[in-house]
Amino acid sequence: MTVAASDPSPLFVLGGHRGGSTLLQRVLNSYDDVAVWGEHEGVLTPIAQAYFGGAESPHIFRNVRPGGPSDPREDWQAWMSAVGPADWDAAYRRLVTSLFLPADAAGIRHWGFKEIRYGTRPSDRAIELLARLFPEARVAFIVRNPFNMLASARSRPERPHGVAAVAELCARTEQRFRTYLDWHRSGRVRSYWIVYEEFATGAGEIHRLLADLGHSLGPAQRAVIDAQGEGRGTSFRDADVNERWRRLPGSWLAVARRIMGPLGTELGYPLPPVSPFWRATAPWLARGRRDV
Repeated sequence: MTVAASDPSPLFVLGGHRGGSTLLQRVLNSYDDVAVWGEHEGVLTPIAQAYFGGAESPHIFRNVRPGGPSDPREDWQAWMSAVGPADWDAAYRRLVTSLFLPADAAGIRHWGFKEIRYGTRPSDRAIELLARLFPEARVAFIVRNPFNMLASARSRPERPHGVAAVAELCARTEQRFRTYLDWHRSGRVRSYWIVYEEFATGAGEIHRLLADLGHSLGPAQRAVIDAQGEGRGTSFRDADVNERWRRLPGSWLAVARRIMGPLGTELGYPLPPVSPFWRATAPWLARGRRDV
């Protein structure tokens, strides 16, 4: 795909529940030439399923005439299509772009969205769709200590109720961040690994991302990071900000460590201690989760 230098470029922020994606979105939107929309119920997952259903079909493009589209008034093939693979891609690219690029895009150089629902199931191909349709896109993966994410989620009205729900949430978090790791390491997308704990202090990979967007972390952006209240829900002046997991019940912590422990270690986070009783009970508790 040829992209004009003047065309706004895609920018996708992918994170997890209570993982800092909203804060990153707010920082990015503090620049006049960036428009990053919010969450959208993961609608690209079924769109990706439809796209790949056609793109990988052995039939749908088989009878497209090399010199031009088929004519249904002259041809009768059941699998006849009016478009070829390139047109298929272009149609889906226009669809996704139309959902997130503002109608009045004057002055917009970078457009996109932030979402927390992609990558939580092995069958979800939404990220693959974005990589396929927008090879020039920038993808910011933001990750946080998963045990602190769980503790933060517990403080919300939509918190999980019961150990089975906790195990399900942990399994989704584990799958999501492993998906992010795989994509980031693959080199198939132009990605940035934003560590929440670094980002919250104005450090880390955020500087490379902003430099590639033609910006730097200035006073306005630091003010967003330092702000408290709506859209943030926490204060990094709190001395135990990176030990929120201490607020978790023993059963929650045991299940979380069993499911997310290897992930936490791979991400470089220390594992919270679990008592011998809860460590012994965790396998039984974790088995109570539903398939995710």
